[in-house]
Amino acid sequence: PGTLAAAAPTNQMVAAGRGVRCCCYLLDLAAALSPALPLAVAGAILGVAEVVYVVMPVAFLAAWAWMQIWQGFTGLSFGKAMLGLLLIRVADQQAPGLAATLTRSGIFAATFGLAALPVIASPVPRDGLHDRVAGLTLIDTSLGANPLAPRRRTSLRRSIDRGLNKVHSPVPPDPARRR
Repeated sequence: PGTLAAAAPTNQMVAAGRGVRCCCYLLDLAAALSPALPLAVAGAILGVAEVVYVVMPVAFLAAWAWMQIWQGFTGLSFGKAMLGLLLIRVADQQAPGLAATLTRSGIFAATFGLAALPVIASPVPRDGLHDRVAGLTLIDTSLGANPLAPRRRTSLRRSIDRGLNKVHSPVPPDPARRR
């Protein structure tokens, strides 16, 4: 009973929990690595090893740079958009800016992900070292307020109303038809 009440939408900002943050990270990693498979196949078919050693890292860096720019201007990345999370500045609850997202990502990479240990180790939602140093926080806009825009419906999460989902047929039932 207590968890259902906590999942109800609120007008307050809600910090993102560790489970949804980890899923978001995995979605972002998958998006950044998505050019790898077709490039590896093309390199194997063509017999050109340079595709794997040169083109794949460049493609990964291009995807990473695109996500950092998108995240800097909107607070969203692929995973954040799909799961209803938003990265904002702690000071004024606005989009983070490119310098802050690059700082956050750089600290995460430099510590080999260990900067996120406070997020994973704590059952209570809290920011990681990379978030605190960059002055950013990750909020869950499907459960709480969105300071940048109206609340949106997220793609990959359960409905906020945890009750039964009602399904309506686009074709009206035929009362004359008998089974």
